Amino acid sequence: MKNAPHLSASIVAFFGAVLAAVLFVVYAGRFEQKYIHGVAQLDFHQVLKGQVLQRLAFKQDDLLVFYGSSEVVLIPNDYQAYKYFKDYPTGFMVFTVANKGTSMLSMAQDLAALGPDMRGEKFVVSFAPATVTMGPGGAMNADNYDPNFSELHALELTFSSYISWETKHLAAQRMLDYPNTLTERPLLKFALQALADGSTLGKIKYALAWPLGKLQISIINIQDHYAVWDFIRHQSTEKLRVTRKEATIDWGADIAKADELQKKRSDGNTYGVDNDRWARGEELMANLPPAGSKDERFIENVKIALEWRDMQILLRIVKELDGHPLMLGRPMNVGLWEALGYSEEAQNVYYEMLHQTVDPFGYPVIDFKEYGRDKYFSADMASHSSPKGWMYINEILDDFYHDRIH
Repeated sequence: MKNAPHLSASIVAFFGAVLAAVLFVVYAGRFEQKYIHGVAQLDFHQVLKGQVLQRLAFKQDDLLVFYGSSEVVLIPNDYQAYKYFKDYPTGFMVFTVANKGTSMLSMAQDLAALGPDMRGEKFVVSFAPATVTMGPGGAMNADNYDPNFSELHALELTFSSYISWETKHLAAQRMLDYPNTLTERPLLKFALQALADGSTLGKIKYALAWPLGKLQISIINIQDHYAVWDFIRHQSTEKLRVTRKEATIDWGADIAKADELQKKRSDGNTYGVDNDRWARGEELMANLPPAGSKDERFIENVKIALEWRDMQILLRIVKELDGHPLMLGRPMNVGLWEALGYSEEAQNVYYEMLHQTVDPFGYPVIDFKEYGRDKYFSADMASHSSPKGWMYINEILDDFYHDRIH
């Protein structure tokens, strides 16, 4: 009986902490709702590993969530979507969720974390050929995957109640290929191994880990709310101010302006590559191979690229969560790749594999293959978008938002 007062105090303290957490989440939710449109125009990569902002963005009718990797953020210019649509000229703004080195596997985890909030919503998944055509094994290397890893997203996928066992099994097998992300996360590692196993014993182990996994998700979600609240409160009022100016866009005129700009940015070479990114290209051009001499190896590597497997995992997740994505690719710079020994016919295998992967799911895919001969679409060999490329992308985004692409 002597321990009863201490026990009572512990119970009171516990429930007090729970109440405080609940009240903070409610307060933070209202705070986030107030500023979500202001955040859309910022570089908020510090909080990309959470899910609060993304869930909230999906609920806004005038925000189009735009997932991607370095093709979205690596080369800043005024034609990037979040800058071009900043004033909501046609009624919407782009909410960019992208960082350098983000792979399909990372985006799959990111999207899984949305759960039922994705249902019926439109969004964009951006990608470029570089990971398939230039990455080791046609996949993102650990040096890029590991920094973009989100424990919360991984846990949400692993313990999701909305995603099938088979899809989680496939995802777990790939996530285990990046062991550095699991070294200090024993619970996540244990659950992924159980999922990847797939046996009856594996399912029992997974069931045992489930309560702890859900508890950990709840704790990290509270931390996520705090991180977002802390990020927003440190932004100036001016940065968070939202302006809305309805305007009629002259797409042809803006594309022409962007074309002229890219010509100036790449006037030091004949391939349309930005001058400040040409050093690597110039090095490669020093000893040009015979035309088509690298086709056989290229075709083989593209066909077995792991990124296709990861894209299928992403698409399975989206299908099971009933999302409505636009799969938005980038073209290869045909002339540049031809000079390096890869024929246009070999390059086309990339597009064939892309459609073989996406088309069975029934989602629209824009590959921009028709612009492969337009050397000013991309800013470098890795298909990072130039100002002109961004204008074509922006027109597609506008069409998709306004239901002109299905």
